Amino acid sequence: APTPPGAPTATPVSAVLGRSSPTPVQSAAPLSVDPLTPSDALAPTPTPAPTPTPASPAAALVAAADRHFAYRSVGALDTVADRTEVSEAISLYRRALILDPKDMDTLAKLLRAMHFRGVYTGADLEEEKAVFDEGRKLGQKAVDRLEAEAKAAPGTSRIEALRRVKGATAVYLWTAGFWGEWGLRQGKFTAARSGVASKVRDSAQTAIELDPYFEDATGYRILGRLHSEAPRIFFFTRWISHEKGVEYLRRAHLASPNHPATVYFLAEAILDHEPESRAEALRLLERCARLPPRPGAVVEDRRYAHKARQQLERLRYASGRR
Repeated sequence: APTPPGAPTATPVSAVLGRSSPTPVQSAAPLSVDPLTPSDALAPTPTPAPTPTPASPAAALVAAADRHFAYRSVGALDTVADRTEVSEAISLYRRALILDPKDMDTLAKLLRAMHFRGVYTGADLEEEKAVFDEGRKLGQKAVDRLEAEAKAAPGTSRIEALRRVKGATAVYLWTAGFWGEWGLRQGKFTAARSGVASKVRDSAQTAIELDPYFEDATGYRILGRLHSEAPRIFFFTRWISHEKGVEYLRRAHLASPNHPATVYFLAEAILDHEPESRAEALRLLERCARLPPRPGAVVEDRRYAHKARQQLERLRYASGRR
């Protein structure tokens, strides 16, 4: 029968579900939905994936530099690395910093690569001095800027302000390391009289306050090495404590017991300042000599394994003579 004008019409179930049906559903028939058919039309429309943002030129340079740095051990002869890959990484990090000079994360990576170039590629003394002189200046300039910005930050502590800066902890650590390396090449007493020990202490202490376990507790390792090795000179480094040196190195070792540099430095500190614990130092040296290199630090770890073997040979020779 024709539908009277103005009367409501029945809506087919197929229209509700978004499916076509050759036969309209009669009003007298029960309404049902096939449970095996997903009701896609009733599901929310998926949000389209965002279009990837192209990497900035600086970020692209950093990514390329990271790849070169990852290959720094390729072609190494025992403890001496080929400088090709690390030199390319340094060049790319420099270019990235020209584009974004306030990027502390990139600066930290540059300092890391420069340190590797100065220590692990067979550089002569004059080249080492040049590398570490530039590195300490770059690091200290960044530290001074970070300190000024933290001081000016409203409503927050110095450490909290520094924690907000990506790469700040690494910059403080590498700055401490560069001051130490530069000072060693000037001579311990000359360096102590020129304030190097205080620079190392202050940067390492700040890194510890920011994150005591960053990079295998490197802050404690640096402070421990400083107190263990630096001479105690009145008016200049009277705060140096050999006991603190051993204590800080034990903290670093507790946090990262398989880090070869920490194991080696702790053994040396014990031999120098806790002779009653000589047996422990020998065990540490033997362990360091046997530690397999970490996949990401082959040349670095080989160096400390080699130094541990040399130290053991010297100690055995000295013991035999007695």
